Amino acid sequence: MKDIIVIAIVVIIGAVVMISAIPVERESKRRLQRYWNRMCTGKEWRRRFPDATKDEIRRFLETFVDGFTFQSSQRLKFEPNDKVMDIYRALYPSTGWPDALEVETFARNLKREYAFDLAKVEDPHVTLGQLFMMIRNPNQSA
Repeated sequence: MKDIIVIAIVVIIGAVVMISAIPVERESKRRLQRYWNRMCTGKEWRRRFPDATKDEIRRFLETFVDGFTFQSSQRLKFEPNDKVMDIYRALYPSTGWPDALEVETFARNLKREYAFDLAKVEDPHVTLGQLFMMIRNPNQSA
C-alpha cells in the first residue's frame, strides 16, 4: 500500500510540473517567433560577407543552431546582426533559472570547429556577424 501512495505522489508531482511547464514553453515559442517568421537570411549574410561561400556561412550557423539545439533547417533564420545573448534571452528571459547550457555548447562547437575561444570575446552584445568575422579573420576584432 505504501508503494502505491508513493507512486501516486510522484505521478501527481510530475503532472503538476508538466502542466506548469506548458505556459513557459508557449511563452518561449512566442519570443522565438520573430526568428522563425523570417524568410531565408542567406542574402543578408552574402551581402555582409561577399567573399564568404554559402558553405562557410552555413557551417558557422550550424555550429550556432547545434549549440542552441535548434533544428538545422532553422540556421538561415538568423541574421548577421542578431545578438547571441538576445537569442539566449528569448529562450530564458529570467536570470537565475537553469538553462540547457546553450551558450557553453555553442562555445564548445566554436572551439572544436574553428579553434575559436568565445570566452575571450568581451562584448556581451556580440552579434553572429561579428563572431563570423572574428572566426574568418582571427587577428581582427569586431
